[in-house]
Amino acid sequence: MIENLLSSPTTRMLEQAVNFTEQRHQVLLENIANVSTPGYVQKDLNVPAFQASLRAAVDQRHTSLNDAFDPQSGGDAGIADDASQLYSAPHEVMASPLFHDRGARGVESLMGDLADNAIAHNTATQLLKYQYDMVSRAISMKV
Repeated sequence: MIENLLSSPTTRMLEQAVNFTEQRHQVLLENIANVSTPGYVQKDLNVPAFQASLRAAVDQRHTSLNDAFDPQSGGDAGIADDASQLYSAPHEVMASPLFHDRGARGVESLMGDLADNAIAHNTATQLLKYQYDMVSRAISMKV
């Protein structure tokens, strides 16, 4: 019974969101660290592809009879077969004006992306914490 509480579709979806935002955070930090490196081309993860994968899994869960959460891989963002690990391939982005060496120097847009990603990460972790707190209260019978 406890396994069902810990591996509920909501918990698994939030874990995937936390994994994705952690990976994206690393890519964005790499971009910031190399903002003045000649020839460095910025990278990012495909946020819409990840969101579409989760949306499709939630929609599939709502239409299925067995309450299964089965996210499918698509595009640059994929989810491992056991739905426990996320893998994503960073792709090059041309978000800000480019210099002659294809390098972008727009640190303001990078900091905005980092802040947006941090908000998404904090939201997912708070919701995940709430899920685990509910399990803890149920175990200790303080519901």
